[in-house]
Amino acid sequence: MAKKKTLDQLRAEKEQAEIRLAQEQHKLSRLENRKKYYEKGERTKRTHRLCNLGGTIESLAPEVKDLTRTEMTELMEHIFSLSEVQRAVRHMAITHTNQANREKELKADGTISSKRHAD
Repeated sequence: MAKKKTLDQLRAEKEQAEIRLAQEQHKLSRLENRKKYYEKGERTKRTHRLCNLGGTIESLAPEVKDLTRTEMTELMEHIFSLSEVQRAVRHMAITHTNQANREKELKADGTISSKRHAD
């Protein structure tokens, strides 16, 4: 038969369980805070990127500063519907992808493979 625990033993076990619970709750809180920190970091990076893009547009065409959001959207839709602009965007996207791939290769082995270097 199992030995019965005294009231003091049960209280000690309860206290230990409460301490473990508090530790786990604190650990959970730290993990949640870390998650929020990383999510906020991604939002901050996006906001920074968008502000830089907007600033670039305003520096190239100062007249757009006075446009409403709707007017700016219409202007951007018109610009991006032009075939010359679509070709330029595709070209820049391909160039960016190729450059990113070359950088990955360099990081992987420290050299550019002869196959890629011939491009």
